[in-house]
Amino acid sequence: MGLTYPPMRRLAIGILATVALAGCGGEDSEPDPGRFDAERAFADLEAQVELGPRPAASAANRENAALIAERLRDAGVEDVVVQRPWRNVVGTIPGSDRDGILLAAHHDTKDVPGMLGANDGASGVAVVLEIARALPDRLDGPSVHIALFDAEEARGARDFERDGTRGSRQYVRYAREAQRRDGAVQGTPPLREIDSMILLDLVGDCDLQIPREANSDPGLYAQIAAEAVEADSPFGGTAPPVSDDHIPFVVAGIPAVDLIDFTYGPGPSPGAWWHTTEDTVEKVCPESLDAVGEAVLAVLP
Repeated sequence: MGLTYPPMRRLAIGILATVALAGCGGEDSEPDPGRFDAERAFADLEAQVELGPRPAASAANRENAALIAERLRDAGVEDVVVQRPWRNVVGTIPGSDRDGILLAAHHDTKDVPGMLGANDGASGVAVVLEIARALPDRLDGPSVHIALFDAEEARGARDFERDGTRGSRQYVRYAREAQRRDGAVQGTPPLREIDSMILLDLVGDCDLQIPREANSDPGLYAQIAAEAVEADSPFGGTAPPVSDDHIPFVVAGIPAVDLIDFTYGPGPSPGAWWHTTEDTVEKVCPESLDAVGEAVLAVLP
């Protein structure tokens, strides 16, 4: 993701009602509706890292997309598709309403030799996968559309504003086409059926801090932050704008929030470990995945 983006107009959002989810017991690997399992999410993170660097168009990226698709299907997500040309992995947990919420992260890594991307982007993908397991197979309310974007990272030294967010821009393009056709395109619903968007990026840092990023909808951020009731909640404060996969949706008029800790490692933002070989499993924690996953799960229908 990049650091800045041109100012956006303020958008209103109708906050969706929070409906309590029934918890389940048991410690096995089966999906437990209503329960976010941080250790299982961390295992998803490790599985991605084990594939090595995963930049767009690489063999490891293709293998990672297939792995993510398999785990979404195992979680009961419907209509799972690996899109082309950029390998966005998409699917839907259907609800009783036609409207929907898009839950997203990116699965590619920056093309830095040896960069494993434990935080950027395996952490966001891991949280989305575990939320998919925790949600019931059918929702009483809006559908939850899932998108694990490819090609978020700009290639080499190319300008992020021009070359980044290729996967999410592809998704919005397909959503506009689906609206014209009045039917899904490569697993993407019509744009009018996406009421809001929640993006997870860099959410595994052991020293997790997620202020409201300036391009993010304040009402949606506040609702998610309110669900993190622990004294050491990572939510709070504000941060400068960040160019990320939520921006194509903001431009399209969809309220969106980017849950991102853009200070990864020592030093000023974005931190010394961002886009380096220091982005390893040892620097991310299950507790951070849990803090974000539990809060997001609580606001979904």
